[in-house]
Amino acid sequence: MKDEVLFLKSPLKEKIYGGNRIQKKFGFLEEMNKKIGEYWAISAHDNGVSIITNTACEGQSLKEVYEKHRELFHHDKRERFPLLVKINEITSPVSVQVHPDDAYAKVHEHDLGKAEFCLFLDVDDGTKLVRGHRAKSRGEFQKMALEKRWDELLIRKEVKTGDFVYTPAGVVHGVEGKMLMAEVQQSSDVTYRIYDYDNVDVNGKPRELHLEKALDVVTIPHEEPMVKPQITEHGQNEIQQYIDNAFFRITKYGIHEAECIENETYSLCLVLDGKGTLTTGEDTYGIGAGMSFIITSNAKQYTIDGNLSLLVSEPGMVKGE
Repeated sequence: MKDEVLFLKSPLKEKIYGGNRIQKKFGFLEEMNKKIGEYWAISAHDNGVSIITNTACEGQSLKEVYEKHRELFHHDKRERFPLLVKINEITSPVSVQVHPDDAYAKVHEHDLGKAEFCLFLDVDDGTKLVRGHRAKSRGEFQKMALEKRWDELLIRKEVKTGDFVYTPAGVVHGVEGKMLMAEVQQSSDVTYRIYDYDNVDVNGKPRELHLEKALDVVTIPHEEPMVKPQITEHGQNEIQQYIDNAFFRITKYGIHEAECIENETYSLCLVLDGKGTLTTGEDTYGIGAGMSFIITSNAKQYTIDGNLSLLVSEPGMVKGE
């Protein structure tokens, strides 16, 4: 196969904290009557799979194509497609939660662990992040949680549009307020809820909490990961590389003129806003806000032109590569 770009149709998910900002911003107007909380823009996870809309793979799931055609994915040795790219809307406080690492998730959930990156696209005034805790031991954490001493236990911080955070496994986190954000994570759907603000499910029942599992995986004391982004200007374009680690390399391109981008392995691309063109080889495609696509390893480079913001996520290197 010589395919250089795979365009995707991806699932929208209703959530109790969802709204209609995703639909308005990205053109999913037929879903305006639903409370959409998550757009799984690039996903091969069983709980929400993207479908290929072009090439000979048209109609096949990303999971299936990854399994059958590793030549499109730099012959990636990982059993599962490694990343999941989302857009989330939050209209009410989401659960305070923590994620396990790969080893714990494999044993207890038969899934991957979850390290994630969040870029806050549109944040309402007054919104805060829950970011860490004040407990000095597992016993203290458990006692404060059982006694619902949340103001003593949880650390909150202000957040504004354009901020970002990296959340490795073990970091307690949450959101209190309203926002739209982009999220890149390991391809996992495992979350351990610690506190849920008395939220209820679609049947009006309290959602399940997972305190014991959370206590198994939470980092004590809290350690805030250090992330140093790199910002460069190339002509009229601004390039911001947020993070480059074992899980992912994540870069946002602010495009105002043609930009040729190197594709070292394969790249997961999501247009955050604006519109323009994508060129690979001799083929040029129109692209716009909400469109998601994968530049396969058959393309050594690609060119983006127009006026748009593009989020590019590349899987971290497997040991031995």
